[in-house]
Amino acid sequence: MAREDRSPRVDIRRRRRADGSISEVPTVRWMDASGTWRRRSCATVEEAELERARLALELGSRGRIAAPAGAMTVGEFWPTYRADIAGRLAEATLLAYDGTWRRRVQPRFGDVRLSDITPRDISHWRAELQARGVGPEAIRKDMLLLQAMFTLAVEWGETVHNPVALVRKPRQGRTRAVVPLDPLSVERIRVQLLQVGDPFSAALVSVLAYSGMRPGEALALERRHIRDDTILVEQAVSLGKLKVQKTGRAYRTVDLLPALRDDLATWLATGVASEADDRLFPRGDGGWFQLDDWNNWRNRHFHPATVEVGLGKPRAYDLRHSFASLLIREGQTSIVEIAE
Repeated sequence: MAREDRSPRVDIRRRRRADGSISEVPTVRWMDASGTWRRRSCATVEEAELERARLALELGSRGRIAAPAGAMTVGEFWPTYRADIAGRLAEATLLAYDGTWRRRVQPRFGDVRLSDITPRDISHWRAELQARGVGPEAIRKDMLLLQAMFTLAVEWGETVHNPVALVRKPRQGRTRAVVPLDPLSVERIRVQLLQVGDPFSAALVSVLAYSGMRPGEALALERRHIRDDTILVEQAVSLGKLKVQKTGRAYRTVDLLPALRDDLATWLATGVASEADDRLFPRGDGGWFQLDDWNNWRNRHFHPATVEVGLGKPRAYDLRHSFASLLIREGQTSIVEIAE
């Protein structure tokens, strides 16, 4: 059997960004003194080749590359990890990671050296979070963030082990049953909104319930997206900015149900979105919805209407499930097609 080539080499790592494009990062791979393969990212191929040559010289003089001293703390490594993921994750995801780091990861491990953290430490941390009442899904996300940081630290030679990978995480799974609103309930909400003089909210509820779009996709609709028999879904709003769909696809279309066509015609008759590129659901100043705008709409318009008609405070996102339940009830579309 041929002996494995252990000399440093240059590879190109390809990753898909949130917008669907592909990033290419030149990296150098080598084997350290413990026999573990390491990886270091570089800005250019030329820089990677220089790094490969430097490592090859060290290998020639001392054998394998020595393991790191392990003096870097988790807090010192956080900016490096944050910069590495910034170019390939959506802004909303980055903000969520920032919050996870600031609230629960940094306070516990920020001042601890990467090499000093053991699986036992991670297990105790998980138990501490559970004792404080942190939910299973939040704990899972906390552990996954720290595990991803260690993965990069190992690749870049800042530590030689990933203790988080050895600790069992809370099981992922839905603990809350989805209760879609039936068409009668949707219509009661719409009628209530129209009675209080809120055609904007009535139209938005109709789009969410009868098209299956995510809220961010519905809020990104423009007049040109409304066709004779379909709605074109090609973008979404996140933090007041347009982005591609969550799945990364360029576009999809959904059937324009007769009830939704009539509701949209009523909304367009108010004079909104007269031009092809006009926004169907703009903010008061004409801009795209921000997260605070969505929260305010849900608390000041949607929930008062649902409470008034005796439905409590359902999630506005669950209107999306109403569309799926309609398709299932019709029985003309398979589950696979509905998922697509």
